[in-house]
Amino acid sequence: MNETRTLARFVAETGFADLPGRLVENLKITVLDTFGAALVGTRQPWAQRIVAVGRALGGAPEASVIHQGWRTDVARAAFANGVLIGAFECEALTGSHASGTVLPAALAVCEHERLSGVAFLTALAVGFEVSARIARTAVGLETVRGFHNPGTQGPFGAAAAAGKLYRFDAERLTDALGIAGSSSAGLLEFAWSGGDTKRLHLGRAAQLGLESALLARQGVRGPATVLEGRSGYFNAFSTPPRLEALVDGLGTAWAIEPPSLKSYATHVTQQAVVQAIQDLKRERPLDPRAITRVVITGAPRIMEERHAGREPEDVLGGQYSLPFTTAVALTRDMSNPLVYDFEAVADPIVRGLARRIELVAEETGHDTPGFWPAEVVIECAGRRHTVRTRPHKGSPADPFTWQEAGEKFRRYAASILDARQIEKIVEAVDGLERTSDLSGLVRILVRA
Repeated sequence: MNETRTLARFVAETGFADLPGRLVENLKITVLDTFGAALVGTRQPWAQRIVAVGRALGGAPEASVIHQGWRTDVARAAFANGVLIGAFECEALTGSHASGTVLPAALAVCEHERLSGVAFLTALAVGFEVSARIARTAVGLETVRGFHNPGTQGPFGAAAAAGKLYRFDAERLTDALGIAGSSSAGLLEFAWSGGDTKRLHLGRAAQLGLESALLARQGVRGPATVLEGRSGYFNAFSTPPRLEALVDGLGTAWAIEPPSLKSYATHVTQQAVVQAIQDLKRERPLDPRAITRVVITGAPRIMEERHAGREPEDVLGGQYSLPFTTAVALTRDMSNPLVYDFEAVADPIVRGLARRIELVAEETGHDTPGFWPAEVVIECAGRRHTVRTRPHKGSPADPFTWQEAGEKFRRYAASILDARQIEKIVEAVDGLERTSDLSGLVRILVRA
């Protein structure tokens, strides 16, 4: 017992000097990758509609929204930035989508309070870690209970990061976590019948987690057993978990190392398949109209029913579906995230391929985190091509270097910013630990 208090003490007592050097470098990679995802998000109509509502609601001009010319209060800024980051299935996964739940809250507080890059990175580290540990401890939260993980656990990580920035002691952090537990929300029904709610979950978690810390700052109390208690988070949202996993090795074995990022704008379980197809097409160009059969044999995890839709009605439905994403990858260059658009979803060649792709679930026996192996067989123009997947670039088994993250950021931002603006952002993120006031970086993002 006392897991909630244990996490609160960890957040309160961890300083920048306690962070391994490699972790700091990976956090900067994640920050850069997240800004790239947010910039791509600004191009998406569903994100634009959601952010417009946030702007219309007003709020004191305390914090900025990425690539926007207006300011709002810290909570709505966290909400809007979280929506932009999670708008197009290309956000970093480190800490279980913490880039879209924890980072927006920390960014808003740092801008408003004019805090340093060191404070920002430290808050990200502890907030990501809290988020990752809660996510990994839950059992069946998505697959059995029907909740969406970042929406339910995200407020805890955001509250932890904000509380760290406000220099809460362990008792007040416990209150912030306790309050955040009553903000856990997010249903997975979008996977079955479409809709834009998934785009809301990350931003709402960032907003409500930050507000939980603001409430605790004013003396509002929360239950000190919000995670482990009889009516706490795990009993409400999870089938019985192994609760000791929540705090095992806390402070020494970082759950967020190595990091987990994406290379393509699609669900993480499809990344390796897309990469294998991209590699094959570079060596042997394929005519999609000449493809007669596609068979994917692989881990059951990548072809769960919620990831097997054949007739999506929107882009999210396609990005969540293995057969549909495979069809898009066979017809388009997925290195450009913006090719996964309404035109791709409506393309009769894509839809025809998606209907015919065969999925064969087969237990493969592997222990590589973030990787679910598969074999892809493609019959095209009388020839048979067989490729086996490997851990995708950005996965824990093949993480991005700073140079590779920079290349991806430049590619993702190329259609949105000019080269000079892009380089300013890369340079600012690279120098985060030497930055005394994070509002300077935010101004660059806003001007972008």
